[in-house]
Amino acid sequence: MSQSRGYLDENPELESALDWVQEWYHIPALVVLIGFMLWNRVRNYSQFIVDGEVLFSAQDPWYHYRTTMFVVENWPATMPFDPWTYFPYGTRSGQFGTLLDQVVATVALVVGLGSPSEQTVGIVAILTPAVIGTLAAIPVYFIGRRLGGRLGGVTAVVVLALSAGVFLQRSLVGTYDHQVAEGFLQTLAVLGVMVALGVAEREKPIYEQFLERDVDALRDTVGYSLLAGFGITLYLWTWPPGVLLLGILGVFFLLWLTMEFVRGKSPEHVAIAGAIMMGAVTVFELAVIKTLSITATDHSLLQPLMAVAIGVGCVFMAWLARYMEAEDYDRSLYPVTVGGILVVVTVLMAVLTPSLLSYIVDQVLRVVGFTSSPSATVTSVGEATPLRNPLRLYQYHGLALFVAIAGAIYIAAKQFLDRDAPAEQFLVVVWGAFILAASFTQIRFGVYLVFPVAALTGFAIDRIVSWVDLSADDGVEVYEVLTIIVLVFTVVGPLLFVAPTATAVGGSAAPGLEAQGWDDGLDWMANHTPEVGAYGTGGERSLDYYGTYQIRDDFDYQNGEYGVLSWWDYGHMITVEGERIPHANPFQQGSTTAANFLLAPNESQANDVLENINEDDAKVQYVAADWKMASVNSQYGGKFFAPPRFYDVSNVSASDYYRSITSRNTGQQFNYRTQSYYDTTVVRLYRYHGSAVEPQPVVLDWEIATQNGRSVAATPADGRAIKTFRSMEQARAYVENDSTSQVGGFGGLPSERVPAMEHYRYVGSSERSAYSSDSFNYATLIEAQGAGFAPRPAGNQSCFANETSMPVGGQQYCLADGIANAMNENNPAWTKIFERVPGATVEGTGPANTTVTASVQMRNHETNETFVYRQQARTDANGNFEMTLPYSTTGYDEWGTEAGYTNVSVRAEGPYQFSTPASFQNESITRSTGTADVSEGQVIGETQSPVTVELEETSRDINVGNDSSDNGTAGDSLNQTANGTDGSTNTTSGGEQSGTATPAPGTDTGTATAEPATDAGTPAATETA
Repeated sequence: MSQSRGYLDENPELESALDWVQEWYHIPALVVLIGFMLWNRVRNYSQFIVDGEVLFSAQDPWYHYRTTMFVVENWPATMPFDPWTYFPYGTRSGQFGTLLDQVVATVALVVGLGSPSEQTVGIVAILTPAVIGTLAAIPVYFIGRRLGGRLGGVTAVVVLALSAGVFLQRSLVGTYDHQVAEGFLQTLAVLGVMVALGVAEREKPIYEQFLERDVDALRDTVGYSLLAGFGITLYLWTWPPGVLLLGILGVFFLLWLTMEFVRGKSPEHVAIAGAIMMGAVTVFELAVIKTLSITATDHSLLQPLMAVAIGVGCVFMAWLARYMEAEDYDRSLYPVTVGGILVVVTVLMAVLTPSLLSYIVDQVLRVVGFTSSPSATVTSVGEATPLRNPLRLYQYHGLALFVAIAGAIYIAAKQFLDRDAPAEQFLVVVWGAFILAASFTQIRFGVYLVFPVAALTGFAIDRIVSWVDLSADDGVEVYEVLTIIVLVFTVVGPLLFVAPTATAVGGSAAPGLEAQGWDDGLDWMANHTPEVGAYGTGGERSLDYYGTYQIRDDFDYQNGEYGVLSWWDYGHMITVEGERIPHANPFQQGSTTAANFLLAPNESQANDVLENINEDDAKVQYVAADWKMASVNSQYGGKFFAPPRFYDVSNVSASDYYRSITSRNTGQQFNYRTQSYYDTTVVRLYRYHGSAVEPQPVVLDWEIATQNGRSVAATPADGRAIKTFRSMEQARAYVENDSTSQVGGFGGLPSERVPAMEHYRYVGSSERSAYSSDSFNYATLIEAQGAGFAPRPAGNQSCFANETSMPVGGQQYCLADGIANAMNENNPAWTKIFERVPGATVEGTGPANTTVTASVQMRNHETNETFVYRQQARTDANGNFEMTLPYSTTGYDEWGTEAGYTNVSVRAEGPYQFSTPASFQNESITRSTGTADVSEGQVIGETQSPVTVELEETSRDINVGNDSSDNGTAGDSLNQTANGTDGSTNTTSGGEQSGTATPAPGTDTGTATAEPATDAGTPAATETA
């Protein structure tokens, strides 16, 4: 090695070139890294523009798009209040319509030359997170450089560029959310505070300089401290709950000022910087305050009060230090005194303002509680769930996480060994510790974690390299070179080769099928339902979509304005894509009442829920549901698990609606449903379209088995969980003698009769089928396979004519039609729209004391899906009966959107058929029948006259044709399939399957996941982000 040094001494040109590289290597390195970051984030840009329409990858971006469009229309004002969500109250969310939306709107106005189209704004919006995510490399570099020189800065950017963590996921194209701006601006604010602290320690300002007005001496300290305060304010203006950073700074100043005094130094210099920056934050926050309450979710008194408290605290601690020094107190009493004062203040708050103290404690635990147990409702929000699997941190940050921790420990140790340790280094350690705790408490805070990890890794690498003196005249030893090589691979290797890699995450950016599944369904709503303000009256929209409305607690909606009820996940899309007013939204407003409606066990209770929401002039008129809302398979995107967490009519849990069975054949779990599931309003609407459904002679059978020392429900030893019978009597007799079995519970087969709904009808849907979802198909196949019906891998061939094709992960599986139809309706639409109507009154006569069934064949002209609506009534002693029917058969064109009503796509194929049960006498079948048309005007209440029908007795010879009952043939279909008569399943004489295949799980998961409802001892579902 020493020979190489001599060679350089003899070649001044080469030595000069190497000196230049050493001086400027960071520039090309940063250019390459920043270029890679931008490319990796935007490369899937084209996938977010579908048929000229811009789509987003999650729920919140839709509302950010709305608040950005508001700024475009009303620049530079932000939306003070929004009546287009949380019907019938309206709302204001302080986390939207902030600085982020103003900046993006301004860029869109420039790009669009003052009048940007919605598409232009959308394109700017979907590119924004990628640009911000790339710009984050700048403050990261400078923080790393302040900690560890240029090498530390470049290393920090390397970690940032290659990390596959939450920040990368939130900064991909299409993820237009405030979280990426939060991470960038918090890091920028920390950089500003670091600079201000460094200047204060260098300039050493004191109180007397302010009295003497020594401007020259104070200029740098005051100037950089004000800039730091402005940086903190930018973060708060983007995300009001950013008081988290104020809390971190408060703890830092408390610890640092205490340590400074104890080790014999004056804390006054740093305290002055802290007081100035907090004063700036106070002034800037008072300028944008929106409410005088104490809340972290909006610009309230909380932000300026916290800033004042920290600033005053800094001043007080500086004064206390001077006082104790002047009085010659032992410096060790300083932390005792400060701690005692904090205890007294806490006690006074507990006595004088207990609610405020409780709020502060709750918020602290909610953010950095580490092991605090969040409520069930909070954990239904995917980003608010705790980090259950710490291995994720290694997967995201590799060994850089451990190198960063080592760097933090080194800095912390220096506080005891070096009385001149820089304050800014300790600030980064405190920042990193809080962000790590927050990341464990809520996975959303992982968006910040990469920044302190990257900075501390850069510091640690610089420290290690500094121990290897590459410029030594006596040469460089081999072990020193090897140490550096190993060090580089230690940090970079796992980030490059351990899944998920940054490039893999970047390549996965896509809007997802959920956005597309709702997109065309909400397009249908926008085009086939009356404008807001025109329901029942016709005419134009009465509520300005981008109007300015003053903040209020309860918006006064006018006649004809109406709401849409769905699960809260979809509220923002209903507002933006459907341009209608949702009751529940992702702010979780309306979530309890939405759950109460969706889980209502009867129509009367569901109606009561809506009546409590409705106003005299404005009512909830539509219900929107997708397949996920009715799916109990939370591992594969199902969201039925969530409403029970909010339901407050009675104490229920997911296990009241579904439970799990472990398949002996595959070891996988699948869910079976209780009757309570089938009675819920969301299931009666999405699965049955409001029709009555009869139980079938199908029994779900299981056994209690031992698994890992625990008792679990498992399929029978022969692998067949489904048994079919020729009659309901036989099926119920079997269940009476077998306590581990039930009638139905498989797919769409209930245990008891589900009555028809009278005031809700299926009116439209998305064109996209639920079968386009890998998750939907995979959940269906897992359940079918668990029950003993093996899906058939099609390979390169097509499914048979009597099979349903289910694509999963690029492969095609075939399931017998009988099984597929028992589990799901034929070609279920992804999203379905239902309307609440008065219904048409039917007055009829027929035989006395019998049951009359009304049925009508319906067709959804969007998907060509057909179904039969059925309802039953009982005649009295005089043969009279009455029904309320929600579906019309004629008059559709007379009552469309221009008249203020729905242009329905689900229309009858003919008149209603009315019939009584058949009786068999003298080799003939006798029943009373009749037909009647129901007009659209009668269903929507515009025509008051009732529908009349008179049933007449008809007979036919019993040998002519075969009569089919109204109950369907699900049991026969399952029986045929079980016997292998349809060619979809091969069985051995022992009843075991051959050729069983398990497809790969789908990828389009829902916005939150949950543990499946299980019997005792059933393993929990795998956590997903």
